[in-house]
Parts: sequence; C-alpha cells; structure tokens
Amino acid sequence: MSRLKIALLLFSLGFIFIVLDIPFTTNLSYPHEYENSNKVIGEYQYYNIASNYGASCTYKMLDDSKSKTKEPETKINQQKGIKSSAPKITKVIDKVYFKNVQIDIFNDLAGFLFILIGSILLIKCARQFKLAILTSIAGLIVHGIMFALPFIINGIDLVNASFFIGMIYLAINIVTIYLVTAALLRMIPGPWCRDERKWSKILWFASAAAQCLGTFAFWLGSDFGALKAVAWVIFGFTIFIQLAFWYVYMRAKDYIKRTFEKYYVKTNN
Repeated sequence: MSRLKIALLLFSLGFIFIVLDIPFTTNLSYPHEYENSNKVIGEYQYYNIASNYGASCTYKMLDDSKSKTKEPETKINQQKGIKSSAPKITKVIDKVYFKNVQIDIFNDLAGFLFILIGSILLIKCARQFKLAILTSIAGLIVHGIMFALPFIINGIDLVNASFFIGMIYLAINIVTIYLVTAALLRMIPGPWCRDERKWSKILWFASAAAQCLGTFAFWLGSDFGALKAVAWVIFGFTIFIQLAFWYVYMRAKDYIKRTFEKYYVKTNN
C-alpha cells in the first residue's frame, strides 16, 4: 500500500474514532467516592460526571407549592368556592455516585494518533497538515488530562474542570478535522473538481454541527432516556456524513495523486 493510501486510510479511521463514542464500563473503580456539593444543583453535577466518566444518582422530591404568605388568599378562594392549586412536587437529583471507570471503544486517543501519523506522511503537500499535527498533539494531551481528572480532584472542582476542559476538547476535535479537510482540499489543484470542493465543505460543516449537537444532547440525555436516544441518532447521522465526505473526496483521487507525486515521487527521484 502506498504512502498516500495509508495516510487517507488513517484519516478516515481518525475521523470516525473522534466522532463516534461508545463507552465500555470496566471492572476498575475510582480511588474515592464522588464528593457531592451543595453549591450547585445535582443536575449540573450529574450531567458532567455521567457524560464524561459514568455515574449513577439518587433522587429527592421538592415541594414547589405556594409559600405560607399566600395562605390567606387561598382560604378566601376556598370560601368563594374556588379550588386552590394542588401542591407541585418536583423530582430532582439528590446524590451522585461514580460508576466503574469507563473507556471509549472508539477511543479518541487512537483517532488523534491516526490523524497525527497521516499528517506526518503528507506534511509536504499542504501547510494545514503541519497545523493538524499540532492540534492532534494538543488533543492527545487534553484527552489524557480529561481521563486523569477524577483521580486527582473531586467534587465541584472536578465538575467545573471537566466541563470547561471538555469544551476545549470539543473545539480541538472540530478544528483538527477542519484542518485535515482543508489540507486535503488543497491537494486538489486549480479550478478542478468544483462540485467536490463545494460538497466537501458542506459535509464538513454539517459534521461539525452534528457533532456539537450530539455532544450536548448526550450531555443533557444523561438523565433523559429519550434525549439520549436522539443523541445516538445524531451520532449515527454524523458517521453517515463522514462516509459521504470520503465518497465525494475520492472522486477527485486522480488530482490528489498528482499533487502527492509532485511533492514526494519527484523529490525521491
């Protein structure tokens, strides 16, 4: 298999590994229990811990009925034959607990490694490959930090850190895929393949939007089964977009090969 084919195969695998997340629960446990905090609501704690590390929770019932200052008005309404509103009971998250350590079957670590190696193989073909190498290394570092956080900090510090670092991590994912896409498009010279260029850009934008939407749906779906199912549908749609991108891109394979040979075959000769 040629250098070009290996790089393209690594890019396609890297895209899929970064976009698709399928958690697998191991038999390993965290060194401590999660430290619940009263500074923020339980939902905020549970959504972050469950979506990033796996968690379970207990619930409590809150009475949202009118305060005692409203009682005289309620009695007057009752004398007039007006029925007062029934007490409102709301189910909220009370305590959060760690599950066992989870790993991603389609690990982002492997995805960034694939893109890193592929970018090194084609580094001469476009400047964007050099930038993709940097963002891939950044992704590997941030991925390691995210995984190590629950072993280092706990409680509200863990929740806030995982939330903000998670946003940075999502941005790195999107930027890395964008840089590789832009670099691959640079390998199509001149005015050729206008349709392929157009559809590649459209599919990248759709993929980035679906990845953001799926991530937040999965985050909020930690406590809502229906929303979590929608998140899986979005991720499935994202994979379809990735496959469509590579189908469109490979229609210009002759021009891509010509650019590759310009930088590598002639240089080697």
